[in-house]
Amino acid sequence: MFEAPPERTEGSGRGLVRRLVGGLNIGHLLLLIFALHLFALSFPSDTSNGGGLVFDESFYVPAAHDLLKGIASNLEHPFFGKLWGVLGISIFGDNFFGWRIFYAAIGTLSVWLMYELARHFFSKEKALLAASMLAFENMFFIHSSLLLLDGPPVLFALAGFLAYFKRRYYLSALAFGLCILSKETGVFFLLALALYHLWANWKRLRLPSGPIGFRKILVFAIMISLVVGLPLWAYDSAYHPSGKATVVISPSVIIDPVSNQTVTTTRTSTIHSDNVTNPLQNFEYYFTYQSSLTGCGKVDQWNCYPWNWILPFDVTPLPYYVSTVTVTSTAQNGSVVGVINYHPIDWRGIGNLVIWYSIWLVVPVVAWRFVRRQAGEADVLAGCLIAATYLPLYYISLVSHRVEYAFYFLNTDVGLALGIPLVIGFVARGNAKTERLLILLWVVAAAVFFFAYFPVNPFAFRS
Repeated sequence: MFEAPPERTEGSGRGLVRRLVGGLNIGHLLLLIFALHLFALSFPSDTSNGGGLVFDESFYVPAAHDLLKGIASNLEHPFFGKLWGVLGISIFGDNFFGWRIFYAAIGTLSVWLMYELARHFFSKEKALLAASMLAFENMFFIHSSLLLLDGPPVLFALAGFLAYFKRRYYLSALAFGLCILSKETGVFFLLALALYHLWANWKRLRLPSGPIGFRKILVFAIMISLVVGLPLWAYDSAYHPSGKATVVISPSVIIDPVSNQTVTTTRTSTIHSDNVTNPLQNFEYYFTYQSSLTGCGKVDQWNCYPWNWILPFDVTPLPYYVSTVTVTSTAQNGSVVGVINYHPIDWRGIGNLVIWYSIWLVVPVVAWRFVRRQAGEADVLAGCLIAATYLPLYYISLVSHRVEYAFYFLNTDVGLALGIPLVIGFVARGNAKTERLLILLWVVAAAVFFFAYFPVNPFAFRS
């Protein structure tokens, strides 16, 4: 006797959506995103004669060379974030692959850690959504495909949060120390953790992130200080970086070997002083240097002001590296009838606006749940991450008048990646069919934007 097929009371639409969402896992996403990193990092690949540098690689690739040579340089950021370039050059050679491969690996590992962190709060489907929001975020993908400094802090921050929620507090301290040592803006992630921890202790939660005694907090802080301070101290002792350089022009008398006559000329010499000798001086230099970068006339207004990054007006991403191929169409009589410019390589400083603009949904939902006293750990962590990584940029812009760039917002990606599943849960109200449909739509929309602004357009290559 044949059994009757199960009733499809929820419609064939749900079955399709469920198969599409449920058939994927984090392994598929990691393989896809790492393959895309490997593809993108090879453009440009002609790095001979100092070429092929994209955006701030013009600073950080030479800084990696200097680290290998024992020369102090690029003191405006800690050295640790450039060591991955040093490691790549040492193993794979001084070429595009050596420069970028470890940053691509860091970007991929960050997506995995994003999934593991989100899994602490959400189902597998929502955790995969959170990981996808980081994977398909254009700015994060760009800055973790090149020898730039913004990928490592995100990786170690995610590792720090994950260890914290697993009650591995000393491992968490190590990760947050490496986060700050990668780039000084890692302190924003530490601020997010502090805000979250204050809330957790205030609520006296019996949760993995619940109350921790003063002794552990003190040891946690000391460990971070040592993880940051000792390597900086070692770097200062080995490389003797100078916090100040003075050019001195003085008269000099020499004898011309041809005419055998005395010639008076000038001699230019550079006197290095105020050597940086300890971690406090390093951070003083970071602050002094960053404070000197004022005046938004250096970049367009969209990049300069943090509020512009979440407003859909006059979006003008910075061109990092753009190659142009011009194709001219001519009529039979030789007259030009059309000119089309293609951009085979098109690295532009733009975030995934499907994800960035979600802040207008995430923040109200988190705030509403706070007001209704329904906020859980995920709500609070998302809110703390957004507040700690984004709001300080308003102070830096409005009070310090510091030039800012849109890629600073990529630190906020972590908070948005956690917040988007919260928005879906808030809208769906427990309806599994609606949740899966919203997850699919959000991922598809983010992926479409991601590939629309992917830095390599294989269809635009022309012989």
